[in-house]
Amino acid sequence: MRSIKLGNLLSLFLLLAMLVDLAGQIPEKKFLTADGKKPSGLFAPGVVVGKTVYIAGKGDYKPNDDLPGKVRNCLGEIRKTLQVAGLDLKNVVHNFCYLEDPSWYGEFNKVYSEFFPSNPPARTTLGVPNVPGESRIEITSIAYSDPKGIKPVGVPPAGFPFTPGVIAGDMLYISGKGSQLPEGGHPATFEEQVRQTMKNVGTTLKQAGLDFRHVVMIHVFLDKYENWALTNQVYSEFFEYGNEPARATVFVGWIPGGSHVEVTCWATTQLKNRKVVRPAPMKFGAGETAMTASPAVWAGNTLYLSSFYGYDTLSGTVVTDLEQQVRRMAQNHLEVLKTAGLDFKDIISGHVYLKDINDYAPMNNIYKEYYSAGPGVRTCLMPNTGLEKNEIRVRASFIAAKTK
Repeated sequence: MRSIKLGNLLSLFLLLAMLVDLAGQIPEKKFLTADGKKPSGLFAPGVVVGKTVYIAGKGDYKPNDDLPGKVRNCLGEIRKTLQVAGLDLKNVVHNFCYLEDPSWYGEFNKVYSEFFPSNPPARTTLGVPNVPGESRIEITSIAYSDPKGIKPVGVPPAGFPFTPGVIAGDMLYISGKGSQLPEGGHPATFEEQVRQTMKNVGTTLKQAGLDFRHVVMIHVFLDKYENWALTNQVYSEFFEYGNEPARATVFVGWIPGGSHVEVTCWATTQLKNRKVVRPAPMKFGAGETAMTASPAVWAGNTLYLSSFYGYDTLSGTVVTDLEQQVRRMAQNHLEVLKTAGLDFKDIISGHVYLKDINDYAPMNNIYKEYYSAGPGVRTCLMPNTGLEKNEIRVRASFIAAKTK
């Protein structure tokens, strides 16, 4: 009888030890503000979750500067926020860079490389018609606080200041991939261009010892709305039906390097910690929430949500009023968050895309009722002019996390 009791006590002790260990794996959330307190605005300048740092989209805030000055100001703003956490640009592992003028690309790269002279981060650069305010460029960053956990994957292309992929802890961040062939040039047909783009993503995954099963979030950028359906057809060849990564499809004004499609990919190195979140009503839906994406995917304690907009998940219909679109979009995100055991307060980062930059202020008035509960960081812009033949005025994708 005594041995049974001792056995039960030992089992209880092991269970408690396991629970304590699991609790220790839940990351702490911190705000990169001057006093470290939760900000009261629409979004935070920076958020730290464990060792991962999310920086809100930064402009140059000096509209009269020339392009070199704009790039330096923009990256300087990112550096200021990182320094609040005791970090610097060497900790950056991925940048999204948005330029209003495609002709700036070459000079942008030259100035940008001054800030990342060696082992540059992964990077996605796109041409868009409008970022908020007078900045004309915007950069948003993900950084990692432990230099020992940062590992470059692949060699930077000659003359370009970005690394094909960067491992940071348990995540792999892959630079935007276009349809370039290994020997140069692009495939003749758009179908083959999409397939080559995905193969280029697969090359970096393989170099990191991973494959498409590890992918948790993908951004697909297209410069023609008419190419959407064919993109989905080819894209679906690379993923198991029902187990796709979360996805955001964004139509942009310009893609570097002569590609008409670009894909940015994030993957987990720990496949056992990857799990799809799919609310029952979202078995079918509009656009990327249907057969080409999972509503959300866990990678450990981090949840990556697909891009949603103001459509009804049962009928697929889109409301046309901006206020109702934002509220419907928020309900769709909340349905996914609740299924994952989270809420709006758990959002740590987001990308918001507007059809018309004039909707920026009225969108924010509704946005703050839902998405500023955290708040997380945010990047907001107008990615194209007149490419989308639909009624969608705003769409957004988010990252959320289970934190202490």
